This record gives sequence, structure tokens and C-alpha cells, in this order.
Amino acid sequence: MKRISFLLAVGLTTAVTTATRAQEPSLAEMAGQPPADAVEAPPAPALGPPRNSAGGGLEAESLPAEQAEDLAPGMDSIRTLGPTPVADVRFLMDQLGLQRTLGDSGIRSFGWIEGGYTGASPGSGLLSVEPRQNRFGNEFLLNQIGLVLQKPLQRGGLNFGFNVRYFAGADAALGQPKGGIGSTVTSSRFSQDFRDLYVSAHLPILTELGMDVKVGRMNSIIGYNGFLAPYRPFYSSDYQFFYSQDGAFTGALTNLHVSNRLDVWNGVTLGANTFFTMRSAHSVCYIGQVNYWLTDEQKTRLTGSVYAGPNAIFAAPGMAGDFNTTVELRVQQNWTQRFTQIVQSNMGWDSDTPVGTGSWYGVYTIGIYHLSDKVDALARGEWFTDVKGTRTGISTDYSEVTLGLNWHPVKYLDVRPEIRGDFAGAPAFGVNGAHTDFSQLTGGISCLVKF
Repeated sequence: MKRISFLLAVGLTTAVTTATRAQEPSLAEMAGQPPADAVEAPPAPALGPPRNSAGGGLEAESLPAEQAEDLAPGMDSIRTLGPTPVADVRFLMDQLGLQRTLGDSGIRSFGWIEGGYTGASPGSGLLSVEPRQNRFGNEFLLNQIGLVLQKPLQRGGLNFGFNVRYFAGADAALGQPKGGIGSTVTSSRFSQDFRDLYVSAHLPILTELGMDVKVGRMNSIIGYNGFLAPYRPFYSSDYQFFYSQDGAFTGALTNLHVSNRLDVWNGVTLGANTFFTMRSAHSVCYIGQVNYWLTDEQKTRLTGSVYAGPNAIFAAPGMAGDFNTTVELRVQQNWTQRFTQIVQSNMGWDSDTPVGTGSWYGVYTIGIYHLSDKVDALARGEWFTDVKGTRTGISTDYSEVTLGLNWHPVKYLDVRPEIRGDFAGAPAFGVNGAHTDFSQLTGGISCLVKF
């Protein structure tokens, strides 16, 4: 006790002395000169979108937030409540000293590790239909080990950037691209991939805010839920994500900043999930998107997308046609500082499949309520119909309800438990390719460590 009392006394005396000195002008200050300790190192460049404390902006764990992170920071802000964006954790940059090495180059590095367990009512093995990425029942997966080295573009004059986003794990096996670095790996539980490998440029043309261009291998712009763990709110995925969208491709994209509230994307791809090669002999596809905030406060965001071309997205085995068209409509509404709702609908058609023209339609809503600065409550309800079975292999209607939490006690950790029920109008669920059940219950939990 005497030792503790002595230490407390020393600490209190030091604090009082420091505070007193801080209130007294130094000789340099009285002479009109700044004190020596007032000279600070220049701050690191702002490489990401600002945090929005007024209740507007994007949720950090979403594909739109990933796009805002990668290109032209400052156009779209990120909401203050919710998990810390992975790029803002800065363990590699600050604690490991990469910021000193990279200086004011504008280059940054960050990463993450995600693993989780899923219990499933159909039993152990690969779930025949959803949920993805936690697709193995009664099994722990090391989903992702991610590492990023990037130079985001800046607003203003002509400047150049790049993005190298590497990841490995079970999800890399699930999303393995044609021609990718892990394409010779046969394991369904571990592989590797470059999710992004592109160069970019900001061109001060056409509008006052200019246009961004990126060329190479990159994430898709369609969908709310990202493929990578830091950019999706749930451990499991929606039907639209896996059966109606292409998660990544090789191609070229432009993003014209018409105003602070309006962005227009246009691009060309080489078909579904490719790594600097074409999916098929004629798989040159068009992709486009319009994003519009109704007000400067970024409360309501409207998104419309289209993706069309030969082999633009995947079909069920043996059910591919010769021309895909996907249309997506989405609205994000920030009702309050704590509550965000997303409503998204996908519609798609695939011509000349073995069963004629296949079609699919889906709609879901996601609610994200920030109970506190450490805990978020999540809910998702979805309906999806696979007309003629060209997406899932079973021609039927599907629905699902998912309830979850996101506990993020510190900036580098997210723990995401969830419980989910899936229902179908025909026997669709099972394991290892079997379709035996009308319903499926899963419970999962993932741990996401960001650095």
C-alpha cells in the first residue's frame, strides 16, 4: 500500500505540475516565438471518406463504403456509429510504423482475419443452397486473411493510384477467378486470390469534380453486401449476392462525379469473375450504375445498376445461357443517427438456356440499429424466386429471415453472431448437393480482426 500511495502521489504531483506549466507562457512565447514543442510533424494525408456525425452517410460494412474507400475520398462520408472502417484501424500504419516508411506518398496498408463457425439443421457438409460464405454446416472455417496495399485517388487535379487487395482462405476458394493465382488449387476450404489488382487515375475533366478511372482486376460495383469480410454486415449472405451478381471481374470502370451528390459509373468487363482473361470467346460485358444522394446531408441514397453481356454472371451447373441481363434498384435510408434501412431488388434474365429464357427476381430489406457505440442489432428479410431453376438448380421461391448482432468492443475487433431461417416452395435444402428439405435453420458466429 505504501508503494502504491507513493506512486499515486508522484503521478498526481507530475500531473499538477504539467498542467500549471501548460498555463504559463514560456520565454519563447513572450518573445513572440512558438515554443519548441509546438512544432509537430505534418499530419498523415486523409485517404478515406470522412466520418459523418450528423446521422448521414454510408455504413462502414458495405460494398458502397468499400467503393468510397478506394476512390476519390470525401465524396461519400461514413457514419460515425458502427464498426470502425478497416482502413481506419491503422495498426500497420501507426503501431508497426509503416506511416513513417511511406511518409506523405499517399500509400497505406491494412488487413484483416476472419473465421467463424456455422451450425446447420441439414447436417455436416457443403450446404446445397445458401447461406454463403459460411457454407459448410457444423464446421469452423478460416474464411479470410486479407492484406491491402493501396494509393487511393484524391480530389483535385490529375493524380494516380493503385490497389492491391490480396486474400486467402475458404472464401478465396469460393470466389476463385478464372486464371487466378489460386486457380490450380483444388481445396474447397483454402485458396488465394487478388480481389483487386488495378491502377487508377483521377482526371480533372468534364465536370468540376472530374472523373475517376480504374483498369485491371476489381470488385463489382453491384450489390450492397461485399464479398470481403470488412464490407458486409452479416456473416451469411443474401440470395441476390450469390445468385444474381458477379462479385469481381477484370475490366475498366469510369466514375464521373457530376456533383457532390451524383456519381455515374460506366465500364466494360471480360465476363464473370476473371483474372486478366475472358470468361468465354465473346464475354465482353457492359456494367453501369448511378448513385444519387437526395440531399447534402446524405440521408437518402438511390442506386440503379445494370450489368449485361455474355457470361456476365454464373448460372447453376449446366444451366448457362448466352446473354445475361441484371438490373438492380436500391435505396438506403438513414432514418435517424442510429437506424439505417436498405431495400434492394435484383431482376435478371438469361437467354437461350437449356430450358429457354431463365429469369429471377428478388427483394430484401436490411435494418441496422446502433444500440450503442459498441453494439449493433441487425435484421434481414428476403424473398427470391428462381424461375426455371437457372440460378440455384431448383425452380422455386425462396425466403429467409436473419437476426444478428455486431459487437465491436474495440476498433480492431468485430464479433458477429446470427441466427437464420431459410424456406423454399420445393425441397431445395440439404448438404453435398442433395435437395431434401423445405427449410433450413443455421446459427453462425464470426470473429473479424482488423489491423
